[in-house]
Parts: sequence; structure tokens; C-alpha cells
Amino acid sequence: MTLRLAALAATTGLALLAGCQRAPAPDAADTPAATVASTPADAVRGRVAAHWFGRQWPKNFLPGFRREHVADDFAQLKADGFDTVVLLVAWGDFQPVFSPCCTYDERAFERLRFLLDQADAAGLKVMLRLGYGWSFHPDAGDVGDRQQRVLNDPAAREAFLAFLARISKETAGRDGLVLSFLSWEDLWLRRVDDSAAGTWAEFLATHPAGEPRPAALPDPVADAKLFHAYWDWLLVEEFVAPAAPLFPALSLEARVDSDPRFETGPDGAPVVAEWISHDGMLRLPAGQPLTLYWAPYWGALNQGEQLPATRSLELLDAMLAQVAEKSDAPVFIDQFNVVDNTPGHEHNAVIRPEETAAFLHASVCTMKRRGVLGYGYWTTRDYAESPLHNPAFGYGLEGWTLRRAQGEPAQALEALPSGDFQLAFAAGDHLAQLIPPRRGRLPRADDARPDQACVEAEVRTPGVLEVSAGGKRVPLRFDATGLQRRCAGLAPQPGAEGLAFDVHARSGEFALRDLSLFDHVQYGGLYDLDGRPAALLEPVQRMNRDFRGDAARCD
Repeated sequence: MTLRLAALAATTGLALLAGCQRAPAPDAADTPAATVASTPADAVRGRVAAHWFGRQWPKNFLPGFRREHVADDFAQLKADGFDTVVLLVAWGDFQPVFSPCCTYDERAFERLRFLLDQADAAGLKVMLRLGYGWSFHPDAGDVGDRQQRVLNDPAAREAFLAFLARISKETAGRDGLVLSFLSWEDLWLRRVDDSAAGTWAEFLATHPAGEPRPAALPDPVADAKLFHAYWDWLLVEEFVAPAAPLFPALSLEARVDSDPRFETGPDGAPVVAEWISHDGMLRLPAGQPLTLYWAPYWGALNQGEQLPATRSLELLDAMLAQVAEKSDAPVFIDQFNVVDNTPGHEHNAVIRPEETAAFLHASVCTMKRRGVLGYGYWTTRDYAESPLHNPAFGYGLEGWTLRRAQGEPAQALEALPSGDFQLAFAAGDHLAQLIPPRRGRLPRADDARPDQACVEAEVRTPGVLEVSAGGKRVPLRFDATGLQRRCAGLAPQPGAEGLAFDVHARSGEFALRDLSLFDHVQYGGLYDLDGRPAALLEPVQRMNRDFRGDAARCD
């Protein structure tokens, strides 16, 4: 899942907060999906959602998913008790060039339409996370640069709003779309630059004239409180407010973590003087539901501890109570992250593995007592963090360099009845992709994580493929015909220009379907990387049934 600071929230008075109650929301049985929603919240009430990434990393899922898998995957979501699928709509995938405005990639829109049609056929409603920050599109540039520009430069912001308008046009009239939301994670303000001077002046004009303010643009450290207040205002007024008319229901995933304000301590070192909350992100336009996320680290000490289920329930209840004190908007939890093994966040608190099922069972009553509209599970299938662009050839050979022993590269692409492609690959052929550093943390041999490369192929004649990532070639042996997946450990060696991934056919004939290179598998607990049931499948199925039903046990 996307990374965020695990800020320390206040945890005093939890027992008192846990005893507070709001009027319970109507259960899903009282608001069937066929009912016409009278408010945006009504369309979301009782929804049990799952994010879907097409058996790929969220960062490359749009060009990476294979159409042949979608119907089965969506049917599995339905069978597991989910009634809604959450799809990521990455700004860089759909509008790779925003300056000069604008260049759109029509392939992305076609693939989105396909997914919307498939969701409708499966009986699933849809939620869209608009403007997801990550994209490996070769024309999209650096993710950080795009984020900095859109949060500061009004021209970039106009381009982003044009992208939202295009998505609105593409999804107009689709009754299955029940919620669209922006996220602070994709619009994370890290500094204010000169291009934002006009917007900064607009923000200051909303404050009483006598209030203290910096003489120049705000610094995130020296002017922390004002800086974060500006960020809150910016997201609501400059993004959500102008985009709200474009969608039947538009929300914002608000930041519920706090940010530190530092002062110099007695020994001269910086110390946290206070934690700054983002209450301004809770003030959405009237009638729109508020979107939140939750993980066990919220309010915990975050010293690598494992929490009992009772403590995690207290923390969940405390967060919902805290938000309810500041906002009357009904809440949807788009990322209900009960497990997390994200690299670099090992210090974050987690629920004791043996008590996770008990937490899931009891969390239904906690959410219903607090009037939560519904929730979304981050990943129902474990995924490998593979930084390859276009890993399954959904965009043909984009991102790849193919040298063939015989024939032209374009002739190797084979169209399938599903609409997918496969790549004919025989002895002497060579396939390569240079993974640039801008795609984030690259697999490398000099860290503690084991590295793997995997190839899925239709084997026509048994043989051997060799894979490498800037280092020694490693063999993958395919000893029989038919669809097979083979993996091997290797030692990646990134260079200054990135990481060179290569596949070479030493012998045999293949039709390549999917390739991956990774050193981490994100755990969700329902299905493993190969689709086999995992420990949390039955507890989550039961939680889904209870939340969508009347959950009489919560009375």
C-alpha cells in the first residue's frame, strides 16, 4: 500500500471514547443496491469494497492486467462477499503530458471502460480513486515533479481538472459508479514554490488581517501550522470544490495522521513540540461523504509492537470518535488495513497475527456503532512489487526492446481472442527493459531482501530462458509444454541509469505472457501470490457477510 507517516495520535481517554455511541447507520439490508440513492452517502451505505490490481503492483496495474483474468477475479470478489471494486485511476496513465495541456492516452480509457463493463457484468459496484500518483508511463515524467507542479502551479492544476473532467465524461450515466475520491497521498504537499504565490494570497485572504503570517511563502518546518493549514485548504478549495460538480459523489481521503512541529530542545536537538492535525481536510462540500483510512499503527507507540485485538479496537474506535467530533460527514474507510508488511515500516504496530480474526469479527460492531458507511480492503491477493512497465504486453512492446533471431519485432506480438497479447519468443531472441530510478526503490543484491524474477509463458517447445538484472544470467527451465510460471533468484545490480532487466531464450519456443522482477510481496491475507487461500480469507468473508447483513449480534 502507499506509504505514509505513522504519526503518534493522542491516545488518552480511549476507554471513554470507546463508550461513546452515535446513532447506528441503516444496515445494508435496509438500503438494497437497487434503491435509488437520494444522497451521495446513500449510494455508499453498506458497501463492502476491495481494491483490485489485476495481479500486478498497483503502480503498473493498468497496462499490466490481463483481460483473461478479470471475469474470474471479479467473480471471486463477489463470492467472498464484496459488492464493490475500487479501481486506481492514475493521472500519469490517462494524461501523461499535462504541459502543454494536454495529451491523453486513449488506451487507458479503453481499458477503464473494459473494467467498468466487467464490473457491471459481475454485479459489482465501482469506486474510483482519481489521480492515483504513481505511473510508469514513459511520457509521464517523474512522479515527484508532477505532484509538486499540480500542488503549486495553477496551470498544472487546470490540466489535472481537465483530466478529471474527461474521466467524468467517460463514466457519465454509469449507475454502477457509486463513489469517486481524491487522496491526500496522491496530492502530498512538501513545499510551496513561487508558482503558488497567487493561490497562497487567496488562502491568506480567508484569514483575519491581524493574524501572524510569514513574510514569504510558508516553510514546512518554520511555519508548520500555517503550512499544513494551507495544504488542507488547497485540497478542499482548489481540487475537491471545482471537481465536485463532475461526479455524482466525490470525496477526499483525508489525512488522519498528524504532522510534527519541531522546536529546539535543551540540548540543541529538534524535539516535537506538538502534533498538527488536518482538520481542514474534513470540511468537504455539504452532502459529500468523507473518506478515511485506518491501520493498527494509528495512536500506537509504533515501536514494532504487536497489539491485542482489544487494543486495536480501542484505537479504531478512538479515531472514528475523534473524526466525528470534527465533522458531521458520514465516513467511508477506503483502506481498512488490518495487516501490513510494507518495507521500511517495520516499526509500525500490527495486530497480533493470532488475534487478527477476532479483531475483524468485532470491528463490524465498532464501525456500525460509529455509523461508518462501509469499508474497502486494500488487497485481496498478495502482489509482487515489480517495477516493470507493461509487464504483460497489454500495450504491445511499449517499454521493451526486442531482438529476434528471425523476423521483425512487431511480428512477434500475437493477439488473443480475449484482447490480450502474448509475445512469440524462440531460441536466440532477446528481450530487455531499462527500469529508470524514478520508479522508486529498485531491487538490488546488496540489501537483505531476496530478489526474484518470474516468467509466465505458454511453452510450445520445452527449453531454457535466461534472466538477468544487471548481473549474472540465471536459467529458468521449462520442461513441458503448456502454460507455466517459473521463478528464480538473482542478484540485481542497478547502475546510474537504472536497472537493466533482460530475458534471453537459450533454447525452446515460447509465448511470453507475463514477467516480473521483485524483492517484496505485499501481504493481504486472503489469497497468496499464486491465488491460493490464506489465513484471513474466512474471517474476512464472515466480516463482509456481517457488515452487509443486519449484524444483530452488535445490538
